[in-house]
Amino acid sequence: MISKDAFAEAPPPAAKTAAIGWAMTLLALSFVAFQTYTAGFGQFPPLVQRSVHVGLSIGLVYLGVAAVAEGRLKSWLMVACAMLVLVACGYLVVEDFRITSEIAVAIRPEEMALGVALLVLILDSARRSTGWILPIMVLAMISYTLLGNHLRGNWGHPGFAPDFMMEQLYLSTEGLWGTVTGLSASLIAIFIIFGCFLLATGASETFMKVALIVSGRSPGGAAKVANVSSALFGMINGAAVANVATVGNFTIPMMRRLGYRPAFAGAVEATASSGGQITPPVMGAGAFIMAELLRVPYLAVAAAAVIPSFLFYVCIWASIDVEARRENMKPVDKADIPKWRDVLNFHEAFPLAATILVMAGAMFTGRSASLAAFLAIVTNISLYLLLGPWDKTAVKDRLSRLLEGAKMGARNVISLVSLLVCAQIILSLIGFTGIGIKLSELILSVGSTQGMAVTVILVMLVALVLGMGMPTTAAYLLAAAVCIPPMIALGLPALSAHFFVFYGALLSALTPPVCTAVYTAAVITRTDWWPIAVESMKLAVMKFVLPFYFIFRPEILLSGSTPDIIRVLVVGVVASMLFAVSTGGFYRRAVSWPMRLVFGAIALSTIDPGWGTDILAVGALIGLWFWHRMPVAEKT
Repeated sequence: MISKDAFAEAPPPAAKTAAIGWAMTLLALSFVAFQTYTAGFGQFPPLVQRSVHVGLSIGLVYLGVAAVAEGRLKSWLMVACAMLVLVACGYLVVEDFRITSEIAVAIRPEEMALGVALLVLILDSARRSTGWILPIMVLAMISYTLLGNHLRGNWGHPGFAPDFMMEQLYLSTEGLWGTVTGLSASLIAIFIIFGCFLLATGASETFMKVALIVSGRSPGGAAKVANVSSALFGMINGAAVANVATVGNFTIPMMRRLGYRPAFAGAVEATASSGGQITPPVMGAGAFIMAELLRVPYLAVAAAAVIPSFLFYVCIWASIDVEARRENMKPVDKADIPKWRDVLNFHEAFPLAATILVMAGAMFTGRSASLAAFLAIVTNISLYLLLGPWDKTAVKDRLSRLLEGAKMGARNVISLVSLLVCAQIILSLIGFTGIGIKLSELILSVGSTQGMAVTVILVMLVALVLGMGMPTTAAYLLAAAVCIPPMIALGLPALSAHFFVFYGALLSALTPPVCTAVYTAAVITRTDWWPIAVESMKLAVMKFVLPFYFIFRPEILLSGSTPDIIRVLVVGVVASMLFAVSTGGFYRRAVSWPMRLVFGAIALSTIDPGWGTDILAVGALIGLWFWHRMPVAEKT
């Protein structure tokens, strides 16, 4: 068995045998080709599209395990598991017409066996990627489905036979192959692949140069470079761990070389990278799922996320600035900062700009998001191949980078698929047994008696607890299924409710015990993860407060008049700066603990939409500005 950290980079590029290595490459390229073709030329029927997507993904997982397995027997056992997954999913492709056209389909013995085998292997795949929490939740829901008839009272149900449950899970688009799996197969995968191609063809170098030019010369320049570059990376891949692994390998050593504290260096990168899931235009998988659940275009979700993501990075920037001035951190050496002409040249800037413009143009003219991603990939690859030297070595290098981009895309998608399928199973069984309605009624009863404030705090705790035990997307899906219906029933706008739960689940990247972005930063920093987690939560304090803005100040999601939206933007920037001073204990000089608590309380009070708290916050920041520019009286 490989560890969770090892799987974060699985399947590895080198296989134990040539046969497994070639099989991995072939399967990865087939997966990328399938996703790209269906994005551009139309989806197959749902059962076919989703089963091919899952089959290739989970098959790649087991080939990756086989490549690093100790011993020939275990290695080939994993290959057999990969083959079994492909057979179980391929069977549905062959039998699609019979399964979808017959009015009543009774599960056959061989289908029962294949369904159980596929379910076990999906759970095992999820265990290898994130641990036991999500598989245990799936097993708990299966147990409740099969044995809930033995429970008395409101939590019991009539009970379901094993063959009927497997028929629903394996042979229908309401079980394994439901909406979440469908989104992964039709939308999420192609955007992840797009981001990987963009990085492989040079976007990473361009983003890093822009970040160095914009922020490298200021105090704490290396940390601010990490903030800016992670924001730029997050705009195209929406993956916290991938951002830390990519950007962090450059920024963390640079910060350490300039004398920054190890925990602070790791925390800056982990925190900034966690913002990728909330940064348009390409956010994390949860944003695509949110758009589907809300039945709105993805652009509507991306637009609503603009101000919150901006405030998140403003808070990090301000916190870095406070730390830099307090610790007298050095900027980046001038020799390491490029010139604008190094970035704004035709061969580097034009392909990136054209690719992003093609994608944005396609989406704004009404094309589907998947078609927009397809057109962007075609544009990116075409320009990359055409605009470059044509000697044999240069062409070979470009083709090699495209191959690595395809492999990276497959690797990043397969690490997510088993988690989404597990979440889909839980959601299906929640609806199947009716327990979701019972939990929603419980939250609604609390809200109707205790008020909105208590309800949203309860919902936040649910999202946080789920996020502490599983990845963001799964936590958001499960919390949304239970918590959002009662929030809407209490009168909250659907967009505010979804963003509230989404941000609550997003905190899992930084909140122990399952803080994946922190773990990755700790590996690069070569220090203990706990100090990094503490520093990360200080830097990301605005991320903990923003969900309550969604409830009490929905203008932050562009739901309101222009003056009100501008007002909440200004107040959000002021609150971000006050939080930075409160957590850092410094502005132009040290800030005492009592004043730190006062500034923190004033910043927190801006959740209230009244003019009084807004004026108080602006006045506090202005007062701080004047106070710290007054000469300090010398002691006599």
